[in-house]
Amino acid sequence: MLQKARCSFRVLGLLSAITSLASANAAPLPSGCSPDATAPVQSTASPDVGMQPQNPKSSLIEFAKQHPESFAAQQSLGEFYLQQGRLSDGIPYLEKAMQIKPDDYNTGYDLSLAYLKSDNLTKAAEQLKAMIKRHETAELDGLLAEAFEKSGDYKNAGVTYDRAALLDPSEDNVFDLGSFLLQHPHYEGFLDKALVIFRYGVQQYPRSAKLNVGLGVTLYAEGKYDDAVQTLCSAVDLDPSDPKPYQFLGKVSKASPSLMPIIQDRLESFVRRYPENGPANYYYAMILWKQSDGGMAENRQMIEDLLKKAISADPQFYDAYFQLGVLYQDENKYADAITEFNQTLKLQPDYNRAHYHLVLLYNRTHQKELADEQLTILKQIKKQDAESEANP
Repeated sequence: MLQKARCSFRVLGLLSAITSLASANAAPLPSGCSPDATAPVQSTASPDVGMQPQNPKSSLIEFAKQHPESFAAQQSLGEFYLQQGRLSDGIPYLEKAMQIKPDDYNTGYDLSLAYLKSDNLTKAAEQLKAMIKRHETAELDGLLAEAFEKSGDYKNAGVTYDRAALLDPSEDNVFDLGSFLLQHPHYEGFLDKALVIFRYGVQQYPRSAKLNVGLGVTLYAEGKYDDAVQTLCSAVDLDPSDPKPYQFLGKVSKASPSLMPIIQDRLESFVRRYPENGPANYYYAMILWKQSDGGMAENRQMIEDLLKKAISADPQFYDAYFQLGVLYQDENKYADAITEFNQTLKLQPDYNRAHYHLVLLYNRTHQKELADEQLTILKQIKKQDAESEANP
């Protein structure tokens, strides 16, 4: 989505460091810290005399071979390979370039990113630490935090995400820090800290859909369901062309019955805007189903059609198969329901609710051996879940 950080984990660093923002959008927060980050040192390299390749690949390769001590020759070929997505080919040339000019910022950054994308996390961290020692910037801290996180060093990842936000409380850095805390809930007070961070972010970047989504998810995790739904609705309204806020809204829609009408309006807009989108059809089907108490007959066919369309758009969408199974079970179409629940389990074998429904349906259709088999699997899943909770 973990090791517990010390109690003084510096989430408050984001709050205390945002005293001296260069950005006109940022308001100072109480603090005694004033970061002195400066702009990244840009490469001052200029191509060697005569380096004017006409054929990008062959000319660059030939020139790099002829000029093994030329920073520009090695750097240009390395960058060319990176632009082609050929990381393993580009990295050696960037390494040669860094040996020639160790303090070149742009080459060092690109080499670090190439290491990170190729999962060479140790080299990525070493390169970034060396660059940060020479000149720290928020984007270097952000990459280093990502390297720590990917390697499972969550404590250092959290501190470094915080440091990036200290140096540059940009929309992306605030979002990265808040998101990290939400994904790693073993930090003491992680929800309170994430909430402070996302509220600050939304205050400073009120038109940021992703910060509103982050705030909405955090509010939901805190059990503030109406506030969460209203915030996610705001995220949808900020960027109606982005499907992600709609999907988050769909996931939390059941938590706020009093706001169902405004949720339904937005999910209906979602499916109109993206008629071939699996989640769009699925979440609109579910909101119609929720709103159909006493009037299921009116919307039943539409709900079934939407679920089938969700499956057609995304054949791996196991939740849609499951809900279609529930729909058929409610209509006493047991054979059809069994088919959908089994399809759910092909995609998600440990989906205990599907196993539970199959236990009921196999018993109801006098298939005792199959019912007993599903019951055994269900008990095993519950046992494993209990063991996981006891030994996180």
